[in-house]
Amino acid sequence: MASPTDPKELAKDLDDPFKVPYYIADEDDEDEDTRETRRSIKTAEKMLKKRFFINERDRREFEQNVLDGKISE
Repeated sequence: MASPTDPKELAKDLDDPFKVPYYIADEDDEDEDTRETRRSIKTAEKMLKKRFFINERDRREFEQNVLDGKISE
């Protein structure tokens, strides 16, 4: 498997007109609106006593943390 930083692979990506660039956002990209949304979700979770998951990985990590005792149910 080629490295994603390999110059040949990067050149292929630039030549493909249908390739959509994908940017992974991190904490530095959050603004006040996204932070407020996260707080609202946490408030709703506490009120409804239900956990909302963004994706399946988030669900698996949460369930593993519960099993490990890092998070109370």
